[in-house]
Amino acid sequence: MSRRLTLRARWIIPVEGPPLENGTIEISDGRIAAVHERFDPAATDLGNVAIIPALVNCHTHLELSDVSKPLQPPLPFTSWIRRLVAHRQSRTVTSSQAIEIGRRECGQSGSAWVGDIVQDERWAVDGGRWMENSPPGDRSAEAASSGTIRVLFRELLGLRADQLDSQLRIARQFLESHTPLSTVHCPPSTLPGLSPHAPYSVHPDLFRAAVDLAVEFQAPLAIHLAETRAELELLREGTGEFVDMLRQFGVWSPDAIPRGSRPLDYLRPLAVVPHPLVIHGNYLDPDELDFLAAYPHIHVVYCPRTHAFFRHDPHPWREMLRRGIGLALGTDSRASNPDLSLWNELLFLRIRHPDFDPVTLLHLGTLAGAATLGVNAITGSLVSGKLADLAVISLPDQPGTDPYSLLFAPGNRVISTMVHGGGS
Repeated sequence: MSRRLTLRARWIIPVEGPPLENGTIEISDGRIAAVHERFDPAATDLGNVAIIPALVNCHTHLELSDVSKPLQPPLPFTSWIRRLVAHRQSRTVTSSQAIEIGRRECGQSGSAWVGDIVQDERWAVDGGRWMENSPPGDRSAEAASSGTIRVLFRELLGLRADQLDSQLRIARQFLESHTPLSTVHCPPSTLPGLSPHAPYSVHPDLFRAAVDLAVEFQAPLAIHLAETRAELELLREGTGEFVDMLRQFGVWSPDAIPRGSRPLDYLRPLAVVPHPLVIHGNYLDPDELDFLAAYPHIHVVYCPRTHAFFRHDPHPWREMLRRGIGLALGTDSRASNPDLSLWNELLFLRIRHPDFDPVTLLHLGTLAGAATLGVNAITGSLVSGKLADLAVISLPDQPGTDPYSLLFAPGNRVISTMVHGGGS
């Protein structure tokens, strides 16, 4: 039996197409049937809200969602990593429990899709429904709660050459056990990818082999790259704070990383990957930006509040956009961010960069994120035929005809999130 739902709102902002004042969206069997301005007396009127595409959080670590506040100290970076390792060893919740906490937080804050780095084979899955973040009796409170769709980036770790075979075995088994992204039209709750973690934790041979697997399975691949100046020193000279930390962990191999290496050595192999993600990219140099501009399918994922937490130099995200480099947004984990709300990332950027085009800002949190994860054909904008992945945003009770000024007004919150029209 066909399931139909019609919603009306003060503004509907499709991202692909102009905003519609007093717009209507029709949903049938979990997909968008129409978006228009015609009055429908049978529509559920949500009132003074904006309906936007559900947000796409391209980078996080949900297994760290049990962290109540960012870990200290943020500097030096390796001290923060040590604190992270200590947290994993001492916490009282399981990874699966932490993932469930984070998955629900992402859903309640507007995200229907999440790029999640996973460390083992235990993860929570479920179907798509509303994630309610509204008080009892709210107009949209008839919907039941559920979760988000996760692109799982299986983390690979191994700086020693003798770890290569076991890590590749894990990677292949992971990809073989999941539905490939390239064949998805109405996705399950999880989709597969790989994440050779970072240059300081992955042998170059393991990285190149992971790239080959991503090409073979047409899977997305994410790598943390150019995250800190200490990483650049390690690549270039084989010295610095990372050496002390890796020695302490018993994994330092002086010959693993050729001297004179740089992030560009890790960017070049990504040219053949279908959906490569460069996580952070805080310290990419001009030559590396030139390379990314020549290969716009390689997307950088910028995590604004995490970037601020670590007190990095200003991120070149606006220069990247000017040069046509693929860019999307993420929250990173609760170990470096007070919450997992991509909506709060957008508001943070709006406050920090009031001159930045708000149309592009919303695009970064929606359709650009969907393109980064390789799912923009089915989500990321409100157009007929796409999955009904929506977020409902409160608007200020004030006059105004500029939908973007109303949308990004301080204090606006996510009221609810719809994933696949409220049911699978």
